[in-house]
Amino acid sequence: MASGIEDRTMNSQNPCRRASGNLRAWFATAAEAEAFAADPANWPTYLGDIAVLCLKPGCDGWHLSQPSWPDAVAAAKAMVN
Repeated sequence: MASGIEDRTMNSQNPCRRASGNLRAWFATAAEAEAFAADPANWPTYLGDIAVLCLKPGCDGWHLSQPSWPDAVAAAKAMVN
């Protein structure tokens, strides 16, 4: 998991993972996620990423995703509906 990120409420039994199997960075707020993505120390990995509220039951956190990724698109649609 990314340095400095606490997994305060993340479901430790079934954490969110990337397609590669790596754990996704987890944030308690969108502001935390956006600040992390904006920090040049986290580039190029998170450059251009947006904060996305996780739709997975039990996660209750925010992740960083590229705007075109399916989770970002799904989250945007869920916020509109």
